[in-house]
Amino acid sequence: MQKEELQLINRIYQDTTVGMLAIDKVLKKTKDETLKPLFKKQFDMYEKFSNKCELFAVNNDREVKENSFFKKLKQTTMLYFSLWSDSSNRHIVEMMITGTVMGIVDTIKAEKDLKTNNEELRAMVAEFKKMQEDFYEKLKKLLAKV
Repeated sequence: MQKEELQLINRIYQDTTVGMLAIDKVLKKTKDETLKPLFKKQFDMYEKFSNKCELFAVNNDREVKENSFFKKLKQTTMLYFSLWSDSSNRHIVEMMITGTVMGIVDTIKAEKDLKTNNEELRAMVAEFKKMQEDFYEKLKKLLAKV
C-alpha cells in the first residue's frame, strides 16, 4: 500500500470515528424520539465505513490510525457546550448538518489531495461521499420540519 493510500484510508477512518463519537453524544442528548431514527441510521453508516476501513487496512498489512485523545476531547467539549447552550430540535439538526457537511468537505479534499490508483479504495471513498451527501439531503428535509 502506498503512503497516499494509507493516508486516505486513515482520513476516511478518522472521519467515521469522529462522526460516530458526535452522533453518539447527540443521540444521548436528543429528547425527541422522531429525530433519533435518522441519526441512528447515520451512525450505522459511519460504523459500517469504519469497519470497511479497518478491513481494507488489515488486508493490506496495515493498521488505521485513531484520532488523538486531544482531538476527541476538543470535539466532545465543543459538542456538549453547543448542546448545553441550545438543545432545541432545530439546533440539534443544524449541528448534524454542519457535521455532515464538514465530513463531505473533508472527503472531497482527501480524494483530491491523496490520489490513488487503487480501484477498491476509490470506490470506497466515492461510496462514503455519496452516503454522506444522501444524509445531508435527508437532514435538510428534517430541518424544514422542526
